[in-house]
Amino acid sequence: MHERTQRLICQLVFVVACALPTLLTVSTVLVRSTPWFDNWRRERLENELCDRFGLRFEIGELKVLAPGAMQLERVNVTDPETGADIGSIRVVQFTTRDGRLALRLAQPEVRAPQLPHAWHLLHDRFLCHPELTTNPVRIAADDLSILSTSGGVTLTDLQAYVQPHDYANETIMQFKIAGREMPSPATISITRDRSRRYPETAWKLHTGGTSLPYSLLSDYFPQLPKLGHSCEFNGPVSCRLSRDGWNIDLGGSSITGIEVSRVFDNLAHKLTGTADVWLGQCRIEQGLLTNIAGGVTIRNGQLGDSLLQSSNHLLGVQSLVANNRPAHPFDLMQFRFAMDEAGWQFIGACDADNRNLPAGILAVQANRPIAVLSTPQPLAISAPKQLVAPEYSQPLFAGEPNNPVLDLLPSPPPQPPYLQSPLVPRVTMRSQE
Repeated sequence: MHERTQRLICQLVFVVACALPTLLTVSTVLVRSTPWFDNWRRERLENELCDRFGLRFEIGELKVLAPGAMQLERVNVTDPETGADIGSIRVVQFTTRDGRLALRLAQPEVRAPQLPHAWHLLHDRFLCHPELTTNPVRIAADDLSILSTSGGVTLTDLQAYVQPHDYANETIMQFKIAGREMPSPATISITRDRSRRYPETAWKLHTGGTSLPYSLLSDYFPQLPKLGHSCEFNGPVSCRLSRDGWNIDLGGSSITGIEVSRVFDNLAHKLTGTADVWLGQCRIEQGLLTNIAGGVTIRNGQLGDSLLQSSNHLLGVQSLVANNRPAHPFDLMQFRFAMDEAGWQFIGACDADNRNLPAGILAVQANRPIAVLSTPQPLAISAPKQLVAPEYSQPLFAGEPNNPVLDLLPSPPPQPPYLQSPLVPRVTMRSQE
């Protein structure tokens, strides 16, 4: 081969094998280091997250730490339709290894009124899509702040795991409340079961033996503001979401610090005080209370005379005080209750705190009984609702918001159609031929 040809071949090999790859590498490095490329990569990730979760993500800065490791800074999440602020995260770190995804969140914040978006994000767009949960996911957060109009709460030591199974996937989250002594963390587990004909979602909460503050979910559940700002919850909750709606089991839980006057707002009678409720059994199926048993303790309140007289008629309460005053103060009101298909049963239980009192005492003032309650025979299912809201119908009152506590109670049976509307004579016009 001629020397000139050999030199030409060597130059060509050098260009193809050395110069061109080097030029491409240098060009790639230069392009990837430009602000234009960073903006393009950040916008592409924002669009991917928006398409997957249905929310608008704004990322302040994106950094690639290593192959399979990425860091996002100043992440804001908003509703794409209303523009409402849902939450923000100061720093998010992604790490992918052996098909497992790990996320670490630094100082995340969530607006409590927007918690439904967080639930739909997890349930509808994540748990209900098997292709998104084929690999395990682990999430850790230093301090998760839930901001609400009634204050706020911070969750510490938060750990969440998404574990896929053959016909289901399970999400487990553990956390503690900042500023509270908790011997064990509270646990929330969410399971999407696809082994049934129609998939169902099971949701369980256990507080870990420590009461959770009202402000944790106050803006998420509209019922909670009616219970007072000092209300706390302790115990297990089990929920199941099926085609027919939510079924909830509160058996073994307790609710403390209820402001009774707020519950009785816009109702026909007056009752005040601070109440604690213990639920041995409590099942709510499709938004209606079907089975319940437990006890109520109310301290330092007032019992309206109209409520006392109505309870005498509907529940058989015996009044031991004169009926010449609009309300009767009491130090303690305590009773136990149960409801099943047979009806309601009530019995006064002030003797549980004072052994010198006879059984059946409903309320006392200065150790003097003021009312006795005992129902040897089951009462009608609708008796409690008729007692506190005799005008109750669907809805509660025209122009007034419904009382969520009463909405759970069984209503009186509907009247026959011929009693609901007046009879209208039927008139037939005959044409003259």
